[in-house]
Amino acid sequence: MMLLLPVIGGVLAGWLAPTRAAIAMQVVFAVLGAGIVIASAPHHGTTQGAVAIWVIPLTIVLAPACLAIGVRLRRRRVAV
Repeated sequence: MMLLLPVIGGVLAGWLAPTRAAIAMQVVFAVLGAGIVIASAPHHGTTQGAVAIWVIPLTIVLAPACLAIGVRLRRRRVAV
């Protein structure tokens, strides 16, 4: 559930915030979301290493993609 933070936050930050602020916010969202998922792994019956193997690459790919979608939406809104 916390991995939705970089997705939704990235799109909204890219769309509504200036580019530099959006990038900084997206880094915070990605680190926070991945950190909480990895830290809570033992409570869900798995190890932190097993979760980190798929969470970190997923977050690295997903966070910039969502930010790019948000920035593209902003440029579209400004152009119209």
